[in-house]
Amino acid sequence: MDEVYFSESEFPFPDLLDNVYFKNYREEYCKRKETSFPIGRKNYVTLLRYLTEVDNYNPQHSRSFAKRFRCDATDRRNGEATFAELIVYQYYIRLVCEHLIQKIELNKSESDLIIIRRDGTQAYMEVFCIMPDFKEPDKPGKIVVINKRTHMQDALCSIRQKLLNKIKKQDQMTKPRDNYAVIELNDLSIANDFSVLSSLSSGYKINIDPSTCKVLSEGYDWKESVFDDEATRSLKAIIYFPLGLYDARKYIHNPRFMQKTEQSKPAQRDN
Repeated sequence: MDEVYFSESEFPFPDLLDNVYFKNYREEYCKRKETSFPIGRKNYVTLLRYLTEVDNYNPQHSRSFAKRFRCDATDRRNGEATFAELIVYQYYIRLVCEHLIQKIELNKSESDLIIIRRDGTQAYMEVFCIMPDFKEPDKPGKIVVINKRTHMQDALCSIRQKLLNKIKKQDQMTKPRDNYAVIELNDLSIANDFSVLSSLSSGYKINIDPSTCKVLSEGYDWKESVFDDEATRSLKAIIYFPLGLYDARKYIHNPRFMQKTEQSKPAQRDN
């Protein structure tokens, strides 16, 4: 447990150590350590270390993350969404240090994260995590049927509909510029390509010869995909990654992306 105590001793926001969200992560981490159960990348030590690294890079931005964690102390879903942004942000700090990009900006009026490239162009990222809505039994011993619908196309909890909701109802990723939807698959049961590709396409289709029952063809059907929706015209690409592993991310480029028709203005630093 030395790594826990060391991370806590170096942590720039000691008040957050008593935060419900942080305490739950600490308890889970310690239990897994005691039982030698596998610990994934998204854990308590990672949470402390990443926020510390952001503070070393830009204290103003780390205070912004800390404020959100305080506000959402008892809201697990909002806390996970903030953690997902922190994971993406931390990844690009290294690229700044290696001079592969200029800097990282936070400007919530524009997008969750803004990456300033070396040539001055900007990538606008909207980060969100997908968590299956599993119902807890309301009575002891009651059996609850788990019905995951994240891989579907029309269900409100599907990846496709959550993405379209951000665009149509929350008015995100609509300006003519390099917009990226960054999705974390935040549960082991959906942390796979199928959940994303099946929802964004028309599903995984298998064509069988009725006379021989042999499979003639199979694969994802992209004839009617999320990119056929007019709302996605300003979305350059979708990036998705599993369980905090942003370095294992994958890209789905939008074949109908409309190149920006106006020059993007430089991002403004938060006051």
